[in-house]
Amino acid sequence: MREFILRARKGPTTPHFSLDNLSRAGRLEIICHCIANALFYAKQIRSHTHIHVVLDGPLDPPKTVRLESDTLGYLGGFDEQTLARTLQNALAVGKNLALGEEKQSEAGIFVAKKGFEALIKEKAATSNLYYLQRKGTDIRTLTLPETATFVFTDHLGMPKKTDKYLNRLGANPISVGPKILFASQCIVLVHNELDRQGCP
Repeated sequence: MREFILRARKGPTTPHFSLDNLSRAGRLEIICHCIANALFYAKQIRSHTHIHVVLDGPLDPPKTVRLESDTLGYLGGFDEQTLARTLQNALAVGKNLALGEEKQSEAGIFVAKKGFEALIKEKAATSNLYYLQRKGTDIRTLTLPETATFVFTDHLGMPKKTDKYLNRLGANPISVGPKILFASQCIVLVHNELDRQGCP
């Protein structure tokens, strides 16, 4: 199982945003690129892959939307607006959730009233945890396990206290190269390394 956790610190937590201006909705276009690159390749969908999008922005934080490739229904495409509409629909279903509560919005898509630290703690107990860091261990020097969770952030860096929290949980800092890349590009490189190592 491959899992990706994307923390979007300004990502909207209610469905009240315009699909015509995703940049103003907490840079939602970045989130959509990450979802597309986590789940799709060459007009196909990856197997055994989950992406968790942790949204910390207005007006009802936190919310986590999870997309599961193996049970995902037809979304209508994987362009920015289609994926943003998918998130919007999930957030509409997720209105008035109690802390820790989760609902399914459509096939393979779930929304929960869950924050980043709670999700990370949960995954650390069941998966090998890695987080992207510029000075981390080069991913090409590692033998990656079949069950792994990779933690990313969007255009806003992780707070220093989050780095410390990840370290306390035993997460492994890794790097995908010498340049600072977009989160969506990092996801592609992680997938590529897993593919090259023969991970399912």
